[in-house]
Amino acid sequence: MATEPKVKPKPQKSSRPTPCGQETIMDLIMKFIFDEAGASAVEYAFLLAFIAVAIAASVTTFGAAVRDSFVDSTSKMFSSG
Repeated sequence: MATEPKVKPKPQKSSRPTPCGQETIMDLIMKFIFDEAGASAVEYAFLLAFIAVAIAASVTTFGAAVRDSFVDSTSKMFSSG
């Protein structure tokens, strides 16, 4: 009669893919590092932020001059007619 050992041997670890086609952790890490799918979204976000800052700066800089120009134009239109 053979008895089973009390401690079962641990399966050996390998960096090779399993027969089922699963990827190893290293493959997943490398795929994540070289993935450029999110790069376009980040570039567009930076571009949008830059445009928003440019608009805010121009409104701050030229806002009073544009307002005065519209007020002047409006007063001239209503005073001439």
